Amino acid sequence: MIDSTDFHELVEGARTYRRFSGEPVSEDVLCELVDAARLSPCGNNMQLLRFRVVSADDAGAAQTVFSHLHWAGALKDWDGPEPGERPGGYIVVCLPAKLAANPIRLIDTGIASQSIVLAAATRGLGACMHKSYDASLADDLGLTESGYAVSMVIALGPRAEKIVLEPATIDHDLVYWREPDGSHHVPKLSLSDLLI
Repeated sequence: MIDSTDFHELVEGARTYRRFSGEPVSEDVLCELVDAARLSPCGNNMQLLRFRVVSADDAGAAQTVFSHLHWAGALKDWDGPEPGERPGGYIVVCLPAKLAANPIRLIDTGIASQSIVLAAATRGLGACMHKSYDASLADDLGLTESGYAVSMVIALGPRAEKIVLEPATIDHDLVYWREPDGSHHVPKLSLSDLLI
């Protein structure tokens, strides 16, 4: 049995990371992370999600994925990680195109994606779940011709930024920000704020 404190710390550490060490994540490791998603619950046990893994070892494919992603909407003057701090790999979560907007299947995507992020955190890897990407990504990965649509892109790699969880205040509301030292601050509501 996993200690509840350890699990809480795992969740706390499974933040969104947008800057990485630049080291590739091997295809084997990416597949092991997908295996955590495979074991996750899904609606009606339909198991409709499929996964494309892309390691930064395949520089062309990694650049294709990276070029379609949109990073950190709240950081208006930042276009994403620079060379040397880009993800070491990606897991592209896919759905049959005809079900790409199905609410239950989108919940499946979220559950599977969180399992991947938690599994990555156990390895000390950071992750960023992307729902903001160009529509042509599926075409460029050859998914459309196979009848699949992109439902989520998870960027992964060794962490290269400091994340600080902050109590939500009126100063920042719930908008994350960066300090001059590069640390990334994320305001979180308290438990008492959430209970109704």
